[in-house]
Order: sequence, then structure tokens, then C-alpha cells
Amino acid sequence: MRIIASHPFFTVSRKIDWNQQQYIEQELFLHLFEDHILSPSEKFLIDEVWDMSYRNSSCEFGFLYLHTNRGVFSFQVKSEPSHFINLYRDLKK
Repeated sequence: MRIIASHPFFTVSRKIDWNQQQYIEQELFLHLFEDHILSPSEKFLIDEVWDMSYRNSSCEFGFLYLHTNRGVFSFQVKSEPSHFINLYRDLKK
């Protein structure tokens, strides 16, 4: 199965080491396939995903939402995922 589209998202974790607090940002990818969407921690079948939406939160990042039969999953993104969302909606037709 080939990847139709990918979109980067990021996670931020906090680490305290020797009384120093550090924020660690990690870039990950959401991959769109013909029959599923894959993140590093979840696999969503296309039939399980009801819709996708995007909300711009600030000038630095926004949130990509996957509305599924298991609830809403959010992903922090730095670039607008309109191309990724449009390709998903074309698959659902």
C-alpha cells in the first residue's frame, strides 16, 4: 500500500534534569493511505474517520482534528493541512 499524502505534526514534552526544565519538540508524521490513516501511535481505518477539520490556534501552530468513531483526536501542526484534508475527503467520496 502506498502513501497518498503525509503531513507533519509535533509533540512537546517537558523534561526536568538537574533542576533545569527543558521543552523537547519532536516532529512526527500523519500518513494517508487508501484505506487508513497512520500516526506513530494509532491506526485509523478510513471507514472509522467521519471527518477532519483544522483550527488555527496562533500564528505559530494550529490543530488538525480527526473525528472518529472512537472520539476526536487532535494533532498540533505548524502548517495548514488543507491539501491533506482535501485528499482525505476525495477518498471518502
